[in-house]
Amino acid sequence: MTKRERFVDVLKTFDTPITILEWANSVIEQYPSLLTQINSKTNEKMTLKDLAMTISLKVSKGEFSEIKILENKPYRKVMYVSESMKNDLIKSEVKKDLESITLSSKIKEDIKKSTESDRYRLEELESIKKQLNRYFALNFVLHHATSLTNKDKQAKHHADNLQLLTKEHILIKKDGESKFSIDEQKAYIKRVISIQLMINKNIDINLTDEVLEMLLERLEKVY
Repeated sequence: MTKRERFVDVLKTFDTPITILEWANSVIEQYPSLLTQINSKTNEKMTLKDLAMTISLKVSKGEFSEIKILENKPYRKVMYVSESMKNDLIKSEVKKDLESITLSSKIKEDIKKSTESDRYRLEELESIKKQLNRYFALNFVLHHATSLTNKDKQAKHHADNLQLLTKEHILIKKDGESKFSIDEQKAYIKRVISIQLMINKNIDINLTDEVLEMLLERLEKVY
């Protein structure tokens, strides 16, 4: 069995995506003799770091046709994908691409049918989102409380169906749940920003309260 085959053999044992380091560690556990081999570049025994680097380079060069790479933060993850799984993934990805096209068309159509007042609210929400992200180094997005592709409810791209969430929280908030009330939305934004201020010391705290209050005041008028 070649090294490459051993690497893939180990990856097959995982049901969920793993990091390159986790993969390398598992390879060592199953094939400890690899650490007795000589690294051709350093002329010394192979180390875990050497092995992880070898696997990482092979992944980057596309030498593993059997894996799927997930660009997770802070480290990318990989998983073994059989031929049948690969076909299913292709179908799923094509479906998502088609949904994005459908979604884009739906948004354009809803905006086209909306009133001037509706369009103003949408533009103002977009502007507030951008400024929150700019001033507080965050990643708020406008999230549809009820998805536009929801089969059970005909939702619209409308201010009444939009709320501000971070990208991380979109996956937590269930489709069709009630939209935040304005008080809940403001409390959520303040909580997210307070946590960000604890982590990111580069934000000018002197501007925080003044800027935030102005943005929340604008938000309340169009929410």
